[in-house]
Amino acid sequence: MLKKYIEFMKRSPLITAALCIVYVVVCFKAVPGESNFQFFIIRTMLCGAVCFFLYQISGDKTLTSCYVSTGYVIVNSIGFLVMSLIMGSVLLISGIEDQVPLKDNPVLEIIIVFLMFMSVGLFEELAFRAVINDAIIYKFREKKYVFVLSAVVSSVVFGAAHIVGEFDVTSSIAWGQAVAKTLESGVFGLALLILYWKTRNIWACGVTHGLFDFFAGYTEGLFVPVNNSGSSYINTGEDGVRILITYFVVAAINTVLTFIVWKKVGKTIDFEKIRREW
Repeated sequence: MLKKYIEFMKRSPLITAALCIVYVVVCFKAVPGESNFQFFIIRTMLCGAVCFFLYQISGDKTLTSCYVSTGYVIVNSIGFLVMSLIMGSVLLISGIEDQVPLKDNPVLEIIIVFLMFMSVGLFEELAFRAVINDAIIYKFREKKYVFVLSAVVSSVVFGAAHIVGEFDVTSSIAWGQAVAKTLESGVFGLALLILYWKTRNIWACGVTHGLFDFFAGYTEGLFVPVNNSGSSYINTGEDGVRILITYFVVAAINTVLTFIVWKKVGKTIDFEKIRREW
């Protein structure tokens, strides 16, 4: 029975990818992490589960493509990393000015936050970049639109995954934040997809993603969290409008940075080779 199931998954990459995304979304909802360390453990375990789905789609090609291109991916993502470090610095200054209390052991907490963000970065790249992209390329490799389709689907699904959760559907601010956050994350995901096409090094994309998240959110390891409304990304409280504007501004900056990545990297990608050998 298990053999037939695995053979079916190998023959049906789109269904395998859909099963993977449904699986991870269900895990999001059913196994919430109550601490950063639990979040790290859960996402690390999910990395292993996603690798199973990815292996059914593309064998070990993607899982072993991690040779000498990690520095290349990080260097070509430097604009995003600088921007995220600036965002993290703003949060640090804001926390100091507002006299937010420090955690009892900030050094240990920052280490945990770093591990948590790295596990999240790798998990999300495996699930929302490699699985979706590989499945679409295997299914539609002969179609002219295959790369556009991969870019749109993987970016939209990745962006929308950040707002999965309950929020006030009658609130225009909540919907505005949902759209803006989807755009912000989706455009960043597109830049990583371009680098994935170039290198097929999903591990490097995961490291870059993790560093981006850590630089922007390392203050989670410093300050005691304050209460907010809604999900972690949708906040309709008194800062709702400011958060909405921030999302759109970051989305615009991400668009510019992604365009730069495309200009530097896109023209060097051998798309015909990807069609033949991916």
